[in-house]
Amino acid sequence: MSNSSSGSESTFGKRMMWFVLLWLVGFGGTVLLALPFHLMVAAAMRH
Repeated sequence: MSNSSSGSESTFGKRMMWFVLLWLVGFGGTVLLALPFHLMVAAAMRH
């Protein structure tokens, strides 16, 4: 019994790790994609 419970906890931990990792990669990609547009708008507002 202890083997199956520790195995399921390990699987859950790996799934959460992948979820967080992919979420961070997606968030980082979105920020990098939006950053040039944000900088262009900020530069246009300054002039």
